[in-house]
Amino acid sequence: MALSLQPKTLFRCIFIHSRNYCESKSIYEKHEEGRKPRTVHGKPYPEWRKPWIQRDGEWSSKLSIFVEKSPSMNILHAMHELPNLNMQKIKNWWAEMRTIQEIENQKYLPERIASLGSNLAAVHFFTYRGAAVKLKNSEPWILGDVTSLNLPDHFVDGYFVEAVDCTNFHHNGIRYEGLKNLSGLNYLKWLCLCNNKHIDVWCLDRIAGQNGRTLEFLDITGHQLSVGSVIALSRMSALKFLIISDPGENVEVQTALSILEEEKPELIVKIAEDQQSL
Repeated sequence: MALSLQPKTLFRCIFIHSRNYCESKSIYEKHEEGRKPRTVHGKPYPEWRKPWIQRDGEWSSKLSIFVEKSPSMNILHAMHELPNLNMQKIKNWWAEMRTIQEIENQKYLPERIASLGSNLAAVHFFTYRGAAVKLKNSEPWILGDVTSLNLPDHFVDGYFVEAVDCTNFHHNGIRYEGLKNLSGLNYLKWLCLCNNKHIDVWCLDRIAGQNGRTLEFLDITGHQLSVGSVIALSRMSALKFLIISDPGENVEVQTALSILEEEKPELIVKIAEDQQSL
């Protein structure tokens, strides 16, 4: 009498007795097996072509990691500079590391947006870095440090950012990377970037692309205007009030501002006094 097997039972039998052709091994198995001898076309690799650190009889130490594994160019450059190291180079290196750290600290985090939403995430980002935020239909400004602020750690409806004041933004102001945290703020009308030394034409271009349709007030006092900056400002369709530093004797910038005022007669351009916004 023939035996009838269920499909699941038959599949299980085939799976158990089947041969595994996967050659992937864990790191522990590879370590136990040790390093396999290298061959070229089936023949042992010539001894004279091996790196000296791998030849028989050569002494090696823990520092051989710099020989066995190719170090990055930064490490090689740092080791090359050791004989000529001085205090000024150390200060320059430290300043460069702080800049890199600050750029990483201001980067846009999709995880924060997914957890809090664009508006509440912006409140967290700006207030925790010394800036002030004002919500729609709310008079008081939200400002303070991490210990004094009691902001929600999850999405809460009703947080609609209407104004952001970055005058006291830490470490000399917001950077290009940090401005992306303004994206998604559909009610943002007021923005102050007074004396933020990292603001340049690229920053203004990003603001124009993200918030140009809603932004009505902008203070960029301290930014040295260029023709490119004026072009970026012209892309802000909702802009009504602009505060800038005196362009001085720059004829090209003065001409660009005149064209901007002609194209946007509703726009009021004010020159700040003593490098401070009014």
